[in-house]
Amino acid sequence: MLLKKVIILSTTILFLGLSAQKISYDIPELFKNEISDKKYKTIANLSVREVSKREKVVSLDDGIIKTESGFQAGLDNLLSKSKNENDDKVLAAIVKEHFDGLFDSIDFSKSLDLKNYNKVEEYLSLRIYPEEYFEEYFKPENAVFRKDLEGTVTMLMLDLPTAFTNVQRKEMFDFWKKDEKELFAIAQQNINKQTVTKLTQEIDLGGSKIEISFIENETYAGSYGLDLLNNSKDFVGELGSVVAFPNKGIINICKITKEKPVDFVRFIQGTKGLIRKFHDEHPYPISSDFFWYYDGKFTKIMVIENPNGNIDVVSPHELTQLLVKLK
Repeated sequence: MLLKKVIILSTTILFLGLSAQKISYDIPELFKNEISDKKYKTIANLSVREVSKREKVVSLDDGIIKTESGFQAGLDNLLSKSKNENDDKVLAAIVKEHFDGLFDSIDFSKSLDLKNYNKVEEYLSLRIYPEEYFEEYFKPENAVFRKDLEGTVTMLMLDLPTAFTNVQRKEMFDFWKKDEKELFAIAQQNINKQTVTKLTQEIDLGGSKIEISFIENETYAGSYGLDLLNNSKDFVGELGSVVAFPNKGIINICKITKEKPVDFVRFIQGTKGLIRKFHDEHPYPISSDFFWYYDGKFTKIMVIENPNGNIDVVSPHELTQLLVKLK
């Protein structure tokens, strides 16, 4: 009888705790077709429980847990890891491991003294986010970022042992007394040291064989692709390259050479649907656009999809001038 009262009391306390918080079980847009309402509710409750061990949770909305101290934790990463798992015990283990790692990273950050530049230089990194994601989840006034690809933001990050965290201007950057351009260069050098998979294949696109290259690394491929002149010279032709950055784990490249100056058009026409798929189905999309890479800079290429299914490619003005000179 006593045990029954204890169980009832514990359940009541848990219920009161959850009801005092503003918890929304609406599935984030990205995962609406990926996960059931029941599973999302399970993951949400497990996540709130884990965060509550360290912080006082005030709300969960649109997949973001917010606490009284101002701490925020997005569930996107966790949902991607667990969307195919149906065993509640395994889900609980995944959630616990996720937040243990997150808080270990936070504790490590605190012990690292992030105001001391010499302590963090080796952890400097980069990550590319869609503009809309950046505006929703980060505070631009306290972030260190630049724009390399139209429609995206490249953020200066710290690649800590258990998690990525963005460099915060007021809490870190302002104490370093370093030039932003220098820090982005060092971060890119750190990225360039990562091990990536590189592959070049001749692929038949509409009756023409086109040479296409790929760079893969589930964490770093997107950021690696920002510096092809230094880390992948073979993928850059005399007239540059056309590059697609569908998600952070893979980039697709077609170099533009004097011998095959218009292969990039067939590349775009033949892979447009695939790039869109790589973008839409990945938990960390970057862009579904194509970019001309030349002289270290990226220019968005206008791609027009007609009602009849045909795809028109309009090359950037500078590339058009280079192509005219070849005639």
